Amino acid sequence: MFNRVAEIVKRLNLDLEFISSGNCVDYSPVTGEQIASFPLNGAADIRTIINRSKQAFEEWRQVEPNGRSNLLRLFGDELRAKKEELAELVVIETGKIYATALKEVERSIEICDMVADMQYRMSGFSVPTQGRHLAVSEVWQPIGPVVVITSFNFPLRVWVLNALLALVCGNPVIWRPSRKATLTAFAVNSLLRRAKARSTANCPEYLSQIVICNHEDSVVMAESPDVPLLCATGSPVMARGLQSKVGQRLGRSILSVGGNNAVIVTPSADLNLAKEQVLQSAIADAGQRCTSLHRLFCHSSVYDEFVGQLKMAFNTVYVNSPFERQSQIGPLIDKEAFDIMRLQLEQAKLEGGIVSGGNRIDVGLYKDAYYVQPAVVEMPKQTGTVKTELLAPVLYVMRYDDLKEAVFEINEFSQTLLAGIFSNDLKEIGYFCSMDGVQSDAAIVNAGMVGYDMAAMFTTGKDCRSFATDVWRPFMQSKTCLTNYNF
Repeated sequence: MFNRVAEIVKRLNLDLEFISSGNCVDYSPVTGEQIASFPLNGAADIRTIINRSKQAFEEWRQVEPNGRSNLLRLFGDELRAKKEELAELVVIETGKIYATALKEVERSIEICDMVADMQYRMSGFSVPTQGRHLAVSEVWQPIGPVVVITSFNFPLRVWVLNALLALVCGNPVIWRPSRKATLTAFAVNSLLRRAKARSTANCPEYLSQIVICNHEDSVVMAESPDVPLLCATGSPVMARGLQSKVGQRLGRSILSVGGNNAVIVTPSADLNLAKEQVLQSAIADAGQRCTSLHRLFCHSSVYDEFVGQLKMAFNTVYVNSPFERQSQIGPLIDKEAFDIMRLQLEQAKLEGGIVSGGNRIDVGLYKDAYYVQPAVVEMPKQTGTVKTELLAPVLYVMRYDDLKEAVFEINEFSQTLLAGIFSNDLKEIGYFCSMDGVQSDAAIVNAGMVGYDMAAMFTTGKDCRSFATDVWRPFMQSKTCLTNYNF
């Protein structure tokens, strides 16, 4: 596997020595082998990086909006030219199947084009006043260095979304990637540096920097008053710890956390459509994404028929190397993820659950890789285990008789990003989507959750962002200008 990585690194024209001379080891979940090692940054290194970012801010904020947008378009061109190589790196580092990894790169390219055009929508307002010679207007200005912390399950796209919004607004970026996906981060940041070299704008040297550090050292960025905005994607536990540090200094944070998404299957649902969409939503990326489906509430009148078909579909999922053309899902990210999955399945059994699937599968001779069969767990009710977020291909199934009861159970997990319903009853759909219905960030009707992760990233909700034109606002600060021109 290391030789394959070296070949991709060569095609990307990256510094092979840099990615093989550090004490931060990167493993591939595909085979369990070591594929790279990076220098680990300490607290002193992080403070130096922050200071460099402050200096870059003084230059970058002076660049006109057209120059910033041009850099983003050039970066999109770099991604487009190397999208196959990047997709292979994502497969190697995360275990995603190739088609899914390629789609992530392609979505990132789309984001480049979309954000590059955002400069035309970044405007303030003017308002009438009571005074005849008084003018009041609003202007938006860059805020300074933006830290972006990403997780392994979206090693590219989440950073592209946050970083490009920061850059187009006039802010430099500090990227702290997951230690399980450092190679992809290094490659992407190198492509951005090439785009900078081609740009005619005055792009400072430290416009975008990477920090590779332990979680304890990342707190330095959360505590620094020189970092006005911190964007983080990960677990609620991680987010609470960082948010408390940022909040103590009255800084800003954008936290994309949670998941444990849920679906309701009603008596009027198209069961074939529901089965297909539920399966894909639960097994995509081996269930290791914030938009994965983990809870299913099925009406008692169709429960036996639907769940029986669903278990058969789960049992026939083809699990193999993500480079295998026919493979539907690849491995879990590491042994820790596998251990957590098995622990939760055992706990579900103690709470009365009936588990189908979930066994480890041998793929090749990779004794340090963790491939598993997706699991369906029939639960008597929604227990604490069911409400615990899990990054694994596990679907908890529960009966319901009253729609309001099922909606209440969905809302019991406050970090639910996506909630769906399969129904052909307009009254049920209307209630589900209303303010009395699900309290998730997005409500989905008669569709799965694969391909809708962009809605979770943009939606106005727990991360305080909007899908519409003002998604850039958290990355800037507004100033109200009052002018008395009576003379």
